[in-house]
Amino acid sequence: MIGFVERLTLRTWCRSLLPRFLKWRGGGQAVTRCLAVDHSRLGLWCARACRRLTGVTVEPLRHRLVDCRDERGLSLWLRVNAEDLLEVQADVTADPRFRRAHEGLPQPNRLRAYLAIAFAEIDVADQRSVWRALLLIQVCRWRAQREAPAGPALQGGAGGEAPRAVLFLERRPWFGAIERYAARWGMTLAQVPPAPDVRAWLQGLAPFEVLQEVRRIRSRWAAARRGLRPTGRSRLAAHPASRVRIAVDYYGHLNLAEPERQSNLFFWQRSSLPAADLVVTFALPQDPLDEAKAAELSRAGMAAIALRPEAAAAPEAQAFFPHQARRIGRGEVPPIEASPGTLEGRWLRRQASQYTLERAYWADLFASQGVKVYVSWFKMTEIHCAIADALQDLGGVTAIYHRSYELDPSAESTTAADIVFGFSPAGAEMERRSGSVIPYYVVTGYLGDHRFPLLRERAQDLREALARRGAARILAYCDENSFDEARWAPGHVLTREHHAFLLERLLDEPWLGLVLKPKAPHTLRRRLGPVAALLDRALATGRCVMFEGGRIQGSYPPAAAALAADVMVHGHLYGATAGVESALAGARTVLLDQEGWSVSPLCRLGVGRVVFKDWETLWTACREHWRRPGGIPGFGDWSSMLDELDPFRDGRAAERMGTYLQWLLEGFRAGGDREAVMADAAERYAEAWGREAILHVAAAPRAHVPAVSLRDADALAGSRI
Repeated sequence: MIGFVERLTLRTWCRSLLPRFLKWRGGGQAVTRCLAVDHSRLGLWCARACRRLTGVTVEPLRHRLVDCRDERGLSLWLRVNAEDLLEVQADVTADPRFRRAHEGLPQPNRLRAYLAIAFAEIDVADQRSVWRALLLIQVCRWRAQREAPAGPALQGGAGGEAPRAVLFLERRPWFGAIERYAARWGMTLAQVPPAPDVRAWLQGLAPFEVLQEVRRIRSRWAAARRGLRPTGRSRLAAHPASRVRIAVDYYGHLNLAEPERQSNLFFWQRSSLPAADLVVTFALPQDPLDEAKAAELSRAGMAAIALRPEAAAAPEAQAFFPHQARRIGRGEVPPIEASPGTLEGRWLRRQASQYTLERAYWADLFASQGVKVYVSWFKMTEIHCAIADALQDLGGVTAIYHRSYELDPSAESTTAADIVFGFSPAGAEMERRSGSVIPYYVVTGYLGDHRFPLLRERAQDLREALARRGAARILAYCDENSFDEARWAPGHVLTREHHAFLLERLLDEPWLGLVLKPKAPHTLRRRLGPVAALLDRALATGRCVMFEGGRIQGSYPPAAAALAADVMVHGHLYGATAGVESALAGARTVLLDQEGWSVSPLCRLGVGRVVFKDWETLWTACREHWRRPGGIPGFGDWSSMLDELDPFRDGRAAERMGTYLQWLLEGFRAGGDREAVMADAAERYAEAWGREAILHVAAAPRAHVPAVSLRDADALAGSRI
């Protein structure tokens, strides 16, 4: 039998592995080979030194996540994210301990959603997450099959007998659900005591009030080091009605005077919302509120506020820090009675405490700024649930907009907000399958479509410049980001292979032009490694250009590259927003699926016409398309799916969202309560754009309950429409 150990240390070897290996030696459970996912030098040395005693060969486990696929050829990373994590999340949320944690609590609260999302959070850096455990199980199963390539597959999923495998996994909350999941895939788990976590131990011992005070002290110290002056606290009642405002989450892009580029204020650019009604919040240390951003916002007439000391780089920046939020009594933390002495009970109480802190902090922030509407795209963590409850405490509304086109449900996509602005009804169905609860899902169309006509002239200029350097045919290429840790996330290997293939074709073919639009251009050369030299040679020809700029992600949208090219290539089938945008902009667009995600709805567009499995096939198809009179029928053609992706396609999606927000603000200024304000805005939108454009989303994880239109949703949504 083959064994795997999550973390091999001297402590793990002596306390857990060595006794078991000695006990199992010579029996039916004997392990002959053990692979360590992570290890210390001393732990690995001791394990190897004991080989004669145990009969077990111990070596490090070396793998790249991009190579790990299941029997269907699907990427294990993508499948765990999109399918398996939802399955285990449903198992845990049905657990009586989990249900008791939120049942019977005073309303309103989104604590259940908060807990469910926190459980399923996908974080490569969190080595104790459930997500990492599920992925580790699948990687070890994949490796066990490779260890016995001539034998049958591990049972579970594919069926059949198996070369048995055991994984020594560190104990973590909800281990029972993880164990049941492993059993379904033919893997045996053996619990290993986790490495000591002094910080978590101290947090568990410290009274709630002490944790608050530590948070305040750290905030004051960080602010003092930066010479920042916190803004004064004030209550919502202190603001006149004219100060009721919308808070907008900043994530990398202002570009207020350049509507053709990416902007977190895109909806303001296309609506009549007054700039004075907006306050922009900054929370990113890597892209803080500095003097340039403050000046740009000031010129437009908008306010700005930093939410943490690290997010303010200008001493004059207005700031609101955790130490300004009111102190919370222990009695305000939702009581968690479930299994107080267990890991699960401690996890639930810790999450409830964090939820309470976040809810109180955001309530104080919104009150101090006169905020009645909060707008953000970021829903990938549980914090948005606490934010929504905080604003509901003040009678306000939280609105989430889809920034990316989400084609597959996932636990990470679960949304619990008042309003979601989405591209199409298909997005509402994806939210339902992800377990979201959304009273008002507003169909707007693709929220970047206003940029398409603004980019056409620049794209034509770019095309002509490439033609002057000899480019008779032009390819554009968009990629997703990649990560340094290739074992637990998409590494740089495909990024390098994709760019190397294209750059080599450009250098070999004097008639070819290439437009590159990286998702993260500021890190591309580092991620390309030795391939960066090819990029510099290609740029020197004048037939290759690359869109740069953007602190976090590129400041130009994918359409900027697509509209300049004969064929747009998006290098990924998952996370296909760049491809979707290019197709909606009218560009001939193809997708490359080398990760392995053949279950994507986009495969309906046709493998070999829009979806390709490798570069050689795609390149051959491009050349044949250009050579054949009239081209290859259906090549890069998305027309059969455009209605499903965007039912409007009129360039007015951002305008619709901005107008909807303005209606909400008008309702609050007129003194309406939040339920009436939301219902009135929905009715006005339905009259303007059709009742099918307002949907109610209710989670239905085990039964197919379609998202319903406003016409049928009165009872479900509790609105008066």
